[in-house]
Amino acid sequence: MSPRQFVIEVIAVVAGAVIGTLVVDLLSFVFAENAAFTMLASLGRLLVALVTVGLFAFYYRSMPPTPAALASFFTGVGLPSVIEKFGFDTVFSWGTILFLYAVFALVALSTYRFVHANGTVRKVAADVAGRDGPPS
Repeated sequence: MSPRQFVIEVIAVVAGAVIGTLVVDLLSFVFAENAAFTMLASLGRLLVALVTVGLFAFYYRSMPPTPAALASFFTGVGLPSVIEKFGFDTVFSWGTILFLYAVFALVALSTYRFVHANGTVRKVAADVAGRDGPPS
């Protein structure tokens, strides 16, 4: 993996984790009457989101696109849901948790894939990696 590809992966994983967590936080605030920005302020939940989206990157490196998308979606729902219910001892029901993390999986996966497809990110990654980007 070239330095440019590594920078793109890091940007994609961080963006997917943060934006996915932010959307779940806002949904839990609006629909489940949770305090605003508690999930985004929790280091543990951000770490779970980073690991989950990091697994997306692993899946896309080791599988064809369709199985990688399916594996990413089910990992994005399953892993954080189980950790949320048993690790963070939430009061939400399983239905609420699964709904919130289904939305997380869709948003995080969409963000991760969008960052990969975005030309601006490729140019920034090329600048950070110290190489010329594609011709404009």
